[in-house]
Amino acid sequence: MDLTDCRLYDDIIDPPLSDDELAAINAANVDFAQGLGLQLTYCSATRLEASLLVEARHLQPTGVVNGGVYCAIGETTASIAAVAATAKPAVGMSNYTDLLAGVREGETIRAVAEPVHTGKRTHLWRVEMRAGDRLAAVTNLKLMILDR
Repeated sequence: MDLTDCRLYDDIIDPPLSDDELAAINAANVDFAQGLGLQLTYCSATRLEASLLVEARHLQPTGVVNGGVYCAIGETTASIAAVAATAKPAVGMSNYTDLLAGVREGETIRAVAEPVHTGKRTHLWRVEMRAGDRLAAVTNLKLMILDR
């Protein structure tokens, strides 16, 4: 599936993407974070959810998830969320990720992206990443909304 051919780039996503649409996007595996195993689980114009089952390949030598994994999750979820909100391409301008708790192999990171500011040309999205009941990381991603 070519993501430019799906509803994600054609319409503001309201109602949310269906399970079939999410499955097609996940199967396309065209994003770096999807290559890491990130799976979209919910997508609308005002919220995006995703999950990642932590594997050995995600860990640094200390046995916890590498901080770059959180940055990639934050960048991907907020970027796709901005596309869902605008039906236009969006690119990251600033990725500020705070790492708050260690997550280990076998745990699942659940990410939720929600808008802080949605202007005509720039957006700011906050992505909270949790493992169980622990807040593991928070990304604030500033994006530029591009014209087609």
